[in-house]
Amino acid sequence: MNDTIKRQLLNYTIPAFMVIVIIVQLFLVHTKQLSRWKGGGYGMYTEIHYSHNQIYIQDGISVDSLEKDMDIKEAFKLLRLMPNNNHLEKVAKLVLKKTQRDSIHMQIWKPKIDSKSGLYTRVLIDEVYLKNINP
Repeated sequence: MNDTIKRQLLNYTIPAFMVIVIIVQLFLVHTKQLSRWKGGGYGMYTEIHYSHNQIYIQDGISVDSLEKDMDIKEAFKLLRLMPNNNHLEKVAKLVLKKTQRDSIHMQIWKPKIDSKSGLYTRVLIDEVYLKNINP
């Protein structure tokens, strides 16, 4: 391979590949609710780290006490990372199974800071209501 072909390959192919990676990342962020922190970290400075997403379970169930179970802890971690409806429903079913409750109301919240006013708020990403079919 001569020098001009190598130079053109380095000048055009590698930057084109990086642009494709960025486009795929942004597509997944907007369609699959992939965290901006994953997949190369493009946009990681545009939102608060996903570990600060809050899981809230109504009816007095403590998230901290549930995280002692490793299966639930891993499920919560995945839910915080990619807070979509599918993950939320899977986690809610797992919590229902482990706690043996009749029903559950689970929510996932994302922290948000208004850069102009400095006001900290939370935004509801998704919520699910489930009833235990097999009590």
